[in-house]
Amino acid sequence: MKTPEQQRRPDSLCGSSDQVNPFRPEIIYVNKVYNECSIVDCITLRVPIPPVFPPAVNVVDCAITDLVATGFVVGTDEVDIDVTFTLNIEYDSNGNTQFIQQAGQFRRRGLRLVGALPGMEVVLLPLVRCIGCRVVDSGEVIECDVGIYIIVKAVALVQLEVMGRFSSEPPLCEQVSPLGCAEWFELAESGAFWPPFPPQPSPPDIG
Repeated sequence: MKTPEQQRRPDSLCGSSDQVNPFRPEIIYVNKVYNECSIVDCITLRVPIPPVFPPAVNVVDCAITDLVATGFVVGTDEVDIDVTFTLNIEYDSNGNTQFIQQAGQFRRRGLRLVGALPGMEVVLLPLVRCIGCRVVDSGEVIECDVGIYIIVKAVALVQLEVMGRFSSEPPLCEQVSPLGCAEWFELAESGAFWPPFPPQPSPPDIG
């Protein structure tokens, strides 16, 4: 039985309630996700070899850098997104290694996201990877397949009482009929990209 002083003190100070149940409701002031969806796509970029560079024989490596993603609510239930990046290509030209870059962009206009209202913030969690490249047009052009995976969230600042865990992966924003990059779409369908956060460690056992 608690003493009168203990009854006036929070359980966390008494050391009883928190030890029995480490989870309890908390009041927080945070961005609430009103709705979210995911975009899975694969685009092909044609990269002309600059005139001052020798023609390509084969592609050694490719990578994505300088990734910037922005989104805006443009109307009730409608979102626009823009993703820009730099495609870095290393290719071989008869034994000589060459490096070239190409700016890339991925856009969606009027993306339907029920619950999105003007004034809300759009949060994007993008994953963009160069899947592979090939030499075409007698070595004058390199074509690269770029995999796109983006979580789109409409959020607003609210006060909540919560008990939390990671949510499940959101549904697709739109259905895509893939023409290539089969491995990329298979990875997305398997859940390999979710969650796009560090893992949550399990709480320690309290004996």
